[in-house]
Amino acid sequence: MLKLLTCLLLAAPLAAQANPFKWTLPFDEQHSVTLRLFGSHRTRAELRTPAAYTSPDGPVKAIHLRTRLGLDANFPGNVNLLFEMQDVRFWGDTPRAASNTALGHGGTGIDVLQANLYTTNLLDLGVHAKLGRQRFVIGNQRLFSTLEWAPAPRAWDGLTLTRSFIGEELQLFGMALLINNLNAVKDDEWIFGGAVRWVPQFLPKSDLEALFFYNHRDHPSGTQDANVATASLRFNGHFALSEAIALIPTVEGIAQWGKSDPAFWGTPGEDDSHVAAFAAAVTLDMSMKLGAHELRIGAEYDYASGDSDPTDNRLQTFRAPFPFAHKYHGYADVIGWRNLHELAGRVTFTTPLGEWAESLRLEGAFHWFRRDNDDDGWYGITGAVVRPGNEHQSVELGAEADLLVFIKVNRWFNAEAGWAHYFAGRFVRSRDTAGNNRRKDMDFFYVQLQLQF
Repeated sequence: MLKLLTCLLLAAPLAAQANPFKWTLPFDEQHSVTLRLFGSHRTRAELRTPAAYTSPDGPVKAIHLRTRLGLDANFPGNVNLLFEMQDVRFWGDTPRAASNTALGHGGTGIDVLQANLYTTNLLDLGVHAKLGRQRFVIGNQRLFSTLEWAPAPRAWDGLTLTRSFIGEELQLFGMALLINNLNAVKDDEWIFGGAVRWVPQFLPKSDLEALFFYNHRDHPSGTQDANVATASLRFNGHFALSEAIALIPTVEGIAQWGKSDPAFWGTPGEDDSHVAAFAAAVTLDMSMKLGAHELRIGAEYDYASGDSDPTDNRLQTFRAPFPFAHKYHGYADVIGWRNLHELAGRVTFTTPLGEWAESLRLEGAFHWFRRDNDDDGWYGITGAVVRPGNEHQSVELGAEADLLVFIKVNRWFNAEAGWAHYFAGRFVRSRDTAGNNRRKDMDFFYVQLQLQF
């Protein structure tokens, strides 16, 4: 241990100019080991009023704390270890003079975020392989997102394989993930899939990706089983009209088919129903360089199919397994990507700030939402039903305005703040017998600070 600490102290000044948290140490006479320490701390204060549309509660306030610390160790033979711990808690959630006891919201706070063995050249075939608990995103994060916004983001247990060809122009990706319910040890849910991504040399900053995955769920109760396939085709483009102006479109279409029980799919219906669902997303941005500044104006349309008859043996409501709804459907987190039509517009202005900070980004957005099918319901950010469908009521869910400020001080520190106002539509404002906050608009405020290394 003393020898290791001595090597770290001697190696630190040599690496300070590049990364002060990365060291190369002797392993034996012929080999060395590279260690990289990384981590972050994020504090976010939130105020939401009313608390939710599913209860009569008033404002809710919280201050989230998220701390991470990880180690990336590269050993001889290209067998490597990535390990990262995470602690998530609220201010005031731990009793006084207590350490790592059960928190007020029921969790212990500390968890393993990542723990995997990986290699960048499996069997000398140029395959990058990871085995264990890991984090990754696919495409524009509409189907697979780690959801970094959340206090406790997502990670998966499984195997991923990546192989690049023609330099980095063509990339193949495969995954086998186990999603298991620890309360029922016989509950096996697997996701198998892969993607092909092409980055054409004749279209800089553009890519085309095809994704396919199969979801198998075998629940011991027999009422939450599923065998569903999902296929997606996505294109991200970048077309320079001049040195200062560019058009940036994205297009994605998704289809789902197979069989599922409605308890797993999260919708009404019969057991062992046929799945036939679809979704699409289209965005078009114009980026304009104004000297050292950048102005970006964009529009977006999102669609997710709904169910025309929730009582039959067909499930037509689209279901994304791990979406980043917060990014696309508003910071208030009222609407999920199911049974949905959405139109949105955004304006972003970025400018350098001088010596004390690298850049300032201002963003404004407006979203308009309606249900795709009036027989189907309104779905929240988690994909769960907020309110069942009613063909005799309006399809209008409402609208949302977002105002956001982002400050990047340097590579280590950034800050952001935002306000989102949700204008409750006629379907949301309809009265219910529980006396919930149906007839109110919602406001969401937040301020966030993050340090990372």
